[in-house]
Amino acid sequence: MYDDGFGYHGQCCDITLCTTPVNGMCPGVDKVVLEDRPPGSGECECEPLRGPFANEDDGSAESCCYLVGSIGCDGRPLLVQGTPRLADVREGPSAWSSAPDAPADRAQGLRDFNAALRELDTAALPADVRSRLAQRWAERGRYEHASVASFARFSMALMALGAPPALVEAAHQAALDEVRHARLAMALASAYGGTSLGFGPLAVDGAFEDLGSLTATTLATVVEGCVGETLAAIEAAATAQEAGPRAVRLALLEIAEDEMRHAELGWAFVRWAIGTGGAALAAEVAATLEKALQMACKNATVPGEALPREHGFLPAEEVTSLRRQAAAQVLRPAGDALVEQGRANGAARSPRLSTQPLVS
Repeated sequence: MYDDGFGYHGQCCDITLCTTPVNGMCPGVDKVVLEDRPPGSGECECEPLRGPFANEDDGSAESCCYLVGSIGCDGRPLLVQGTPRLADVREGPSAWSSAPDAPADRAQGLRDFNAALRELDTAALPADVRSRLAQRWAERGRYEHASVASFARFSMALMALGAPPALVEAAHQAALDEVRHARLAMALASAYGGTSLGFGPLAVDGAFEDLGSLTATTLATVVEGCVGETLAAIEAAATAQEAGPRAVRLALLEIAEDEMRHAELGWAFVRWAIGTGGAALAAEVAATLEKALQMACKNATVPGEALPREHGFLPAEEVTSLRRQAAAQVLRPAGDALVEQGRANGAARSPRLSTQPLVS
């Protein structure tokens, strides 16, 4: 299990990535740049490359192969060449730790959250539990914060690809949703920690390259949007059912509702992309979806000791079970239908998803 001490964690596994020789030689691990993974593939390095090794396929031009430890990223961070970009959490006065303003259609819900936040009583919790809850909510906030940049990049990619305006509009709305989510999470982190928390700068250098690649954007969206956002919505809804403090429950319900719309945006884009890219892209989508589902169904891990579920975090074994049910009952059927219809006529309907509890 990998945990960098800063909230980036997951299950390590070796994957093999191959590239072509340079001037007849395989580059050393200190010089190799692997291009096989699309930006935002959901796979993040957790140990240095090892190799080069011989490719078992003698006829392959990609004869320089390397092993890399990877993990499934928790949430939707801004990924640049497979590496997550997250801002540092900083103590001190910050607007990120104040309850967010509300759009007109969410005004009552966020007013309820603000009132519930003022009522949140953490005094009965042991100091170490309060501290760990503050860290975990701040970790959640970091990923929501980075998701703002991820959707900003997605919006630019949509423009570069000539996507229809409905998709562009939805992507910008999703970025605004993520601002709100980050503020909800950091407001709770600050309440549990007893001090105001915010973010430092987020490094975005190199994040906006290759925006015009339909294949790269589509495959990244399969992982981050279709799979990642669907799972995030289902997990948030399930966790909200277990929440005790009203502020925790309201924040998770807000996040669950938005993340499901974000997932539907991902499916809608992939439908449009298959209609544009044709059967060849549909085949790549199918392969990427299957790999993403396999990664999602691996045993989940959480850093440190388990936390009280009523404060917003389910045990790892329940998260694993929930993901496997979601893969079997929601994601794989939706993905199969989308790919098959897209192969046939490029006009598959985007699935309407639900955060209703999954039943074993």
